Amino acid sequence: MKSLAEQDPSLQGMYWVADAGACSGVYVLDEGRVLIDTGNMYGLLDELQAAAPPDRLQAILLTHCHFDHVGGMAEIFQAVSPDVYLHRLTREYLRLLRAPYPDFFDALEKDGKIKYLEDGQAWQGLPSLRIIHTPGHTAGDLCFFHEPSGALFCGDAVLPNQFPHKAALSTPDEVCGGRIQDKQATLRGLLGLPVRHLFSGHGEPVFDKGMDQIKISLFGLYQTLYKDHPERAWVAMGLDLLELGQDTEARQCAAKAAQIDPQAPELKHLQKKMAVKD
Repeated sequence: MKSLAEQDPSLQGMYWVADAGACSGVYVLDEGRVLIDTGNMYGLLDELQAAAPPDRLQAILLTHCHFDHVGGMAEIFQAVSPDVYLHRLTREYLRLLRAPYPDFFDALEKDGKIKYLEDGQAWQGLPSLRIIHTPGHTAGDLCFFHEPSGALFCGDAVLPNQFPHKAALSTPDEVCGGRIQDKQATLRGLLGLPVRHLFSGHGEPVFDKGMDQIKISLFGLYQTLYKDHPERAWVAMGLDLLELGQDTEARQCAAKAAQIDPQAPELKHLQKKMAVKD
């Protein structure tokens, strides 16, 4: 378990339990009182002991419904019974997991342990977190934004560019409501946040360059959408950046598009918008 405060003191009381294979990473907040996701392999309770006794755990925040993020709950509930917070759509897709997990979540709901979170809501606990609904990977994805540090806990909505299995693990899961159009809207929305650190469900935590990772993910999506017209990927990214007032980067995107096709009508549109701002 790694203390995030080693890199930024405003992350005091927060820790990262590394992902392993198909098991997601786990983030421990408020000195062990809150978890973001639970991974899916045994041994998590032993890891948590390094931060606090397991009976301190009060809440689990789920980013989405995939087993590699929720499977570890079975071990946790053998020792303690925290409340579980998630999006309503995630609750529905949890019914698709293999037995015994649908019955497990039904029992939690019957016991009043399931609590629902909505977009824009403030987490009523410590640390202060803003709830952001980020559909795309699945329909019920949630991110949790810690404004004091600029840290975004984002599950699989954004994965670090250097993570080797990024493409496979962040692709929209259509069975669980994932849609590439929603992912595009989500990434564009995240561009507007003052993200400094990016804490994803897989891969190492990214300190200080979290926004760069969001931009890389969005551009990669545009490259997929416009694979037959690569200049359009640069133009789309330029338009997004221009809208945010990041004129220098928008011009860099326009220059890249011009190297590919200087007569592209999409590029002319971007250039006109840039000229209006001059």
